[in-house]
Amino acid sequence: MSVQIYNISHYGFRKYLRRTRRVIVPIGSLEQHGAHLPVSTDSIISERIAMLVAERVKCFILPVISYGVSFEHLPMFNISLRNSTLSDLLCEVCISLSGQGVREVIFINGHHGNTGVLQYISQNLDAKILDDISIYAINYWNVMHRELDHAGEVETSLVLAISPQLVQMDKAQPNSKRLSKSKIAYSTITSRPGSFPKETGNGIWGDPRMASKQKGERLIKEIVRNLIQIISELP
Repeated sequence: MSVQIYNISHYGFRKYLRRTRRVIVPIGSLEQHGAHLPVSTDSIISERIAMLVAERVKCFILPVISYGVSFEHLPMFNISLRNSTLSDLLCEVCISLSGQGVREVIFINGHHGNTGVLQYISQNLDAKILDDISIYAINYWNVMHRELDHAGEVETSLVLAISPQLVQMDKAQPNSKRLSKSKIAYSTITSRPGSFPKETGNGIWGDPRMASKQKGERLIKEIVRNLIQIISELP
């Protein structure tokens, strides 16, 4: 059973703290995802995955942090934090949780642009936090067999499985420019502000017309299963 911290009292938190000292924190973004998906797509996906994982591993879960690093989508819609701002925010969350007796924090990330920040959270906390708390960050796409896209078949399928009412499939279109076939191309362009619309033509990486609710449900099962396995093996 998972416990949503924002739905319980101080006394409820203290009671459950005797059972678990692990907290899962989903992280997403607010950025364009084409004409067919909401700007909250990454947050929707990370929150649902985190909820399903938390229910299985029996731990606390915090509300999704919906603000990320998304400057690559300029001038298309995005609400972005600087790397240092997001890092400070996540570090402060960890410090507060540590002060409340939490001993393990797991960030489940839903946005590629956040990865650079997340890999250094533990390092940035080294001199500020108790020695007996562990910080982990996991990108959900690293545990699925499909490659990450942006508002393409994968992300569209996931949202169809989670909140189908938010998807407008009649507006779904693939990238309007030919994409590089290099496996590192996606990671490379997300480091340059304004690069995504220039590289894709319309802000889409992939073909959402190939998406389906069934594909999304299979992906969610795979992701959740693999995340649970990884968490079970954490030291």
